[in-house]
Amino acid sequence: MNGRPARPLLVRHRDVERAGGSAGRFHRVSVGRGLVPRLVTGALGTFCVDTTDRVHAITYDDGPDPEQTPPILDVLRHWDAHATFFVLADAVRRHPDVVARIVAEGHELALHGTDHRSLLTLSDAEAVATVRAAKRLVEDVAGRPVRLFRPPYGAHTLRQAVGFRRLGLDLVLWSGDAVDWLDDDAEAVADRAVDAVFPGGILLLHDTRADPETIRPGERLPAFDRAAVLDRLLSRTRAAGFRELTAGELVGRYRRVTSLARQRMVRP
Repeated sequence: MNGRPARPLLVRHRDVERAGGSAGRFHRVSVGRGLVPRLVTGALGTFCVDTTDRVHAITYDDGPDPEQTPPILDVLRHWDAHATFFVLADAVRRHPDVVARIVAEGHELALHGTDHRSLLTLSDAEAVATVRAAKRLVEDVAGRPVRLFRPPYGAHTLRQAVGFRRLGLDLVLWSGDAVDWLDDDAEAVADRAVDAVFPGGILLLHDTRADPETIRPGERLPAFDRAAVLDRLLSRTRAAGFRELTAGELVGRYRRVTSLARQRMVRP
């Protein structure tokens, strides 16, 4: 796309969930044309972009992690690929060397919050203040501005989203994931990741799991090789003609697809 991307498209969340068949055609299922104020549409999360170009973004949540993140960076370097890392400020404080490598190797650093606590457990003012402090810490450690934000679990209120925008943060969520927060065979995780890729999609992966306390009976924390999953993913997506952009590049070049994921905006 040349020039400035058009006004974001607002679609039903179910249309994002079956997005693979809608690539480049989200305008056909958009809702509220001209009826939703720009203040609201501007604060809504971006789930993907509307294009038929075989581009997508690989994003990682919950790090940095000194054991898991470096092997992922090794694979990205091998494939000459770039990803977006949505980091937690607490982990950034503990592992500044990993952050330095992410930045030095040309990846995009984005914010995932202070810790992995749901922002729905906070008042709107507390949530915005917490994100403001996390942004400052990550920027101080990284030595560069942070522009993108993804709340833990993608959970937030509309008022919080407006507050994040006033902090200069762009709310970027995801269009598909690999369910890699639970243990499984690496090939099965890679299969799910590949299945979630489509033109303009934003893929959610994890370089660690920051909320092990939420594991349920019968579930197991991930023990598979995350770097091997990424290697399998890239070998198959490259063979299919896909190339990777950072999330910031993707939303900056193409028309955004936004939505209200209502199940993530209701306080417990």
